[in-house]
Amino acid sequence: MGQETILFVDDEKYLAEVGKEMLEDYGYEVDTLTDPLAALALFEKDPNRYDLLISDYTMPGMTGDQLVAKIHDLRKDLPAILCTGVRLAPEIEKIKGVSKILLKPFNMDMLIQIVKDVLNEPGT
Repeated sequence: MGQETILFVDDEKYLAEVGKEMLEDYGYEVDTLTDPLAALALFEKDPNRYDLLISDYTMPGMTGDQLVAKIHDLRKDLPAILCTGVRLAPEIEKIKGVSKILLKPFNMDMLIQIVKDVLNEPGT
């Protein structure tokens, strides 16, 4: 069971809610937002609150990789998972600061396993 706090950002409200429920079922504390700019503002208030960022890649206002970059300007060591419904170009998959890419649709087992893998990597 997880004990970490996760910031989960997806512009589709339903996916944000489902992701939150899945993660909370495993003991994680989860803050969800559907607006990446609001997520950045929340993160700026307390950068040390979070142990992991999970973000959709394609969102209005700011892409997931842009959000990761801005968050890493504040806290470089925060691991990040990008979620996407399309295969990303190889250069996008190697974005600095992105620990893993999670392809949509995903099920609870896939989500929990990748979160555990990222949180258990050395240095996290």
